[in-house]
Amino acid sequence: MRTKSASILLLLSAVAVSIAGVINERPSASYRDGKIVVRWNTADETGVRKFDVMRAQRKEGTQDVFIVVMSVAAVGQPSEYTYTDESVFKVNSGLFVYKVRVWFENGSFSDSEVSYPAAALSSAAKRTWGSIKAMFR
Repeated sequence: MRTKSASILLLLSAVAVSIAGVINERPSASYRDGKIVVRWNTADETGVRKFDVMRAQRKEGTQDVFIVVMSVAAVGQPSEYTYTDESVFKVNSGLFVYKVRVWFENGSFSDSEVSYPAAALSSAAKRTWGSIKAMFR
């Protein structure tokens, strides 16, 4: 007879194995042309309903609070997904981190590891730098 804690551990292990079989490796997040591009590849999407791209603005001394910035339905296997985050310059400056949440057909979900792109400056910082450069023209 299984105990309650053993059943929970077994369930968590099954979910961890499931995401490892779905996403090949940690999603990448890279800074390019004022935007952050998040990419991930899948190996087997059996039982996967959708993916959520989640973003948090990292602040020292606080817990990351992730919000969903994009959702996409699973399209098949193997697949490559890309999301371009153009909204990072509409918020204060800081370091943005990303992860991908995998939603399964049974209603459960599992999160990928967190990806760390290069720090992104806000549009206010870009405008200030532009002003400084203009003084020396």
